[in-house]
Amino acid sequence: MNGRYNGQTKTEYHKNYTRVKDIMDKSAGDEDKAKSLAQTQATRITDENKALNRAFAAKDLNQEHIFEVFFQRAYELGSVSKQDYRDYKLSKLGI
Repeated sequence: MNGRYNGQTKTEYHKNYTRVKDIMDKSAGDEDKAKSLAQTQATRITDENKALNRAFAAKDLNQEHIFEVFFQRAYELGSVSKQDYRDYKLSKLGI
């Protein structure tokens, strides 16, 4: 692994989990507030890998609503293909 975690440094890896946990703590279980806080962070992200890695951190923490915000941002920035994004959205609809 050479000191890298999912293509990130150990520091970046832990920072993504910390950021998602901070959203969870600040929202206190309110999904709408969590989405809003995640959206604020996501719009400031300009690195597509950072957005994708943060999405996967949220998914690992079972925070699907937070995952969606960062996954969409990763798509907007180009690290998620149109087909992968479409497949994800269709899977959410149960299709």
